[in-house]
Amino acid sequence: MTTIAYANWWDDHQNPYFTKFIENNIGPAKEVNHTENPDILFVSLFGSLSHQDILNTNAKCKIFYYGENLDGYSRYNDKTYREIFDLIVGFKYTDLSKKQIRFPLWLLYYPYYSYNKNDNILTYIQSQYNKNIKKNKDIFASIVASHDKWGQREKIWDELSKYGNIKSPGSYNKNTDSIGKSSKDKIDYTSRGIYNICPENSSYEGYFTEKIFQAFEAGTIPLYWAIDFPEIEIINKNKYCFCDINDKELLKKSVYHAVLNPKQYIQGDLFTKDAGQKIELFYSTLLKNILSIMCNNMIK
Repeated sequence: MTTIAYANWWDDHQNPYFTKFIENNIGPAKEVNHTENPDILFVSLFGSLSHQDILNTNAKCKIFYYGENLDGYSRYNDKTYREIFDLIVGFKYTDLSKKQIRFPLWLLYYPYYSYNKNDNILTYIQSQYNKNIKKNKDIFASIVASHDKWGQREKIWDELSKYGNIKSPGSYNKNTDSIGKSSKDKIDYTSRGIYNICPENSSYEGYFTEKIFQAFEAGTIPLYWAIDFPEIEIINKNKYCFCDINDKELLKKSVYHAVLNPKQYIQGDLFTKDAGQKIELFYSTLLKNILSIMCNNMIK
């Protein structure tokens, strides 16, 4: 049985994704305290890396999983976590010379741990999209957000609001009844709308989160912003409106086109023909490297 521990993890870590990932790909797993020298130690952003019980844990494989943009967590720099961990896992592109593996946060929102051709994260999101795109849309557009610290939401809101009312049940620009805090509550609500404003909170190469995928699940046309087009090897570009918030005229034209031509965004599949291979690579690369490190450390 593989023992797994978590440190500095999310507060609501009920049945953490990586425990299920190990169970499905290696075998039975048991969660233990990180002071008990587990086989695999997962550490994240929500605490100090200087604690001796983290530094001295004699795990066969130590993994730093960040998920979020490290620009907002200045105490975590390359030197700090590369000295401590066997693998650094998150949204940055895979570079094994830096111990770095790409496994973006949005994968953790779905209970899939390997790739099955007929039942996988892509078929699930596509099926939800197919169902919700046909719903009666009694809302023009929606946004579910708690803040707009950097102003990207306001820029898209101001442009889209020229064409219809935008409903906001969250703290940001709240103008309707509140909804529950779960992903299901969010998707159920936004599925009532034609459009969904869902930009990222920050900008970094490769930083694409669950926001656009949940907008697809809801059967909406996402109005999305990030450093670049999201997951270009996985998502078809015609399925969302990319909002360049740094170019006012281009933003204006993009939103106008989305409002004028909604059917163009609804036609066709969400995902590219090679998307499944890319998803399979996420899983297999992470698994292969975990197993390799565990085996090497057992031999030492």
